[in-house]
Amino acid sequence: MTQRQALIWSVRWLARIGYGARGVVYLIFGALALETAFTLSAAHDVRDSLGVLQGLPGGRGLLVAMAAGLIAYALWRLVQSLFDTDGHGWRPAGLSVRLALLVSAAAHISLAWAGLRLAMALGRDEGRPVQSAVARVLAWPGGRELVIAGGVVALIVAVAHWHKAVRAGFRRWFVASPAAMRWIDPVSRIGLGARGLLFAGIGAFVIYAGLTVDASEALDVAGLLAWVREADYGRWWLAAWALGVILFGAYSVIEAFVRRVEISSTRPRQ
Repeated sequence: MTQRQALIWSVRWLARIGYGARGVVYLIFGALALETAFTLSAAHDVRDSLGVLQGLPGGRGLLVAMAAGLIAYALWRLVQSLFDTDGHGWRPAGLSVRLALLVSAAAHISLAWAGLRLAMALGRDEGRPVQSAVARVLAWPGGRELVIAGGVVALIVAVAHWHKAVRAGFRRWFVASPAAMRWIDPVSRIGLGARGLLFAGIGAFVIYAGLTVDASEALDVAGLLAWVREADYGRWWLAAWALGVILFGAYSVIEAFVRRVEISSTRPRQ
């Protein structure tokens, strides 16, 4: 095996392990959100998925394995962004996607660290990370504008998910038979749409927090779920969304098996 072949092999396995780990996290989180919709239990955050693993037999080992998988995913996101493996280019739209990939890498490193904290019995962070971050930024010069910009970025990410769902942008990267794509397609579309709603909700409340200069108005994932549940027919809306999140988890697991992983900047032909 040449050095280049070894590099390709390593990157492909980073991506596949990473997609699988992300999928497991969202499958568990979707199930927790579904529980929130129909019980009086507290709303959950994505990180609470790790707590479920902690409670299983061999929980510490599972958490370490999950953290390793999430780190693999973060490294793959770095490769995608820095080496432009998907051919997004240097135009503003492409750069915005590559920046979003870097943000995704940072977010999943944070999630991996949360898993390692649990595995090492250091406890979990019980704070409100979104509100804390907004409060810190609001204290900076020009902080109000920065918070609003952060909310707009989250909305852009939401729109990107919806665009990918509507245009089925995932298809050009999936290597699967036509028969398999007949069920992969709706699973992927619905899952991407559901995750887009998550970014849209958080982005909207972050923008509102910036406009009102009140960090308490920014909702994290758990706060957003609780807000939806308390609305008219909220439990049904939340249940439908939770099923979509479960499908996003399935979409991620599917990616682990059928996604074409490239390390050149050549975009596959449509």
